[in-house]
Amino acid sequence: MTVRTTLLRVVVIGGAALSLGVATTASAGVGVSTCNQSHWCTITASGDVTPFASQLAIGNVSAGTELAVTQDNIGQNQLGGEILGGSLRGSCGWSQYARDWTSRGLSVSAGCLDPVLNTSQFVAASGGAVWSGCYPRCFGGVPLRFDKRCGQRGHTWCYRNNCEEYANFYPWSAAAHPNNPLRMTHRHRIDIRYLARYGDAWTHTPFYLIRDIAVTHGTGNWVFISGAACGVTAGPPGTYRWLPHPTKKPHRRAPSAHAALATGGFVRLNTL
Repeated sequence: MTVRTTLLRVVVIGGAALSLGVATTASAGVGVSTCNQSHWCTITASGDVTPFASQLAIGNVSAGTELAVTQDNIGQNQLGGEILGGSLRGSCGWSQYARDWTSRGLSVSAGCLDPVLNTSQFVAASGGAVWSGCYPRCFGGVPLRFDKRCGQRGHTWCYRNNCEEYANFYPWSAAAHPNNPLRMTHRHRIDIRYLARYGDAWTHTPFYLIRDIAVTHGTGNWVFISGAACGVTAGPPGTYRWLPHPTKKPHRRAPSAHAALATGGFVRLNTL
């Protein structure tokens, strides 16, 4: 891994308000890059995987948002630095991909010499509430299917209600609250990735980062959902190298010969 640092002074990453606040400003000028995606650029917590930090998404910035680039992780093709505008203004973070950003050739003073956010700062269970699907690459989450009976006996790895997806939630903040609503789910599969460290400060309900597989890159596919509003029931966090069975069909006895018939003379079947 090769990381090029473009700042001269170290700054402390603080947890002020909803942003990953920058306490001081560096004395040297750094380059500026702009989000070039059609709608959203995903921001991650780290430019590399370490024992303390991982490349999990922590939010999104809208097209045209500027990033003061303090680090360039050439090996991982990611840019790190201070976000200069939008809902994450003043936060430290990393681009999901360097190709999502276009250099503007400008020079600004910025903080965030070391923009890494430790996983335990924004993921529940001291950073352990992460679901990783290895099929075979350990890149994304574990699938959740839509199931109106989700949460009932034998119905797991699912969500039971269509619900709203949000571009941002600020999972590192005790004042966390969803922001930038994007769309509703529509009974399609989503991938659960992690449980946010803090619940919604307004409703005191848990929030999850998920990947909406029906949405293309650059339009906000890594998003946050309410565990309560969606009715999420997942298996335990961990690494999965096989697709878990979302529903276990309970053993049923064969119907007796005098089973009641519905109108029209046929047996009515309940479907999910």
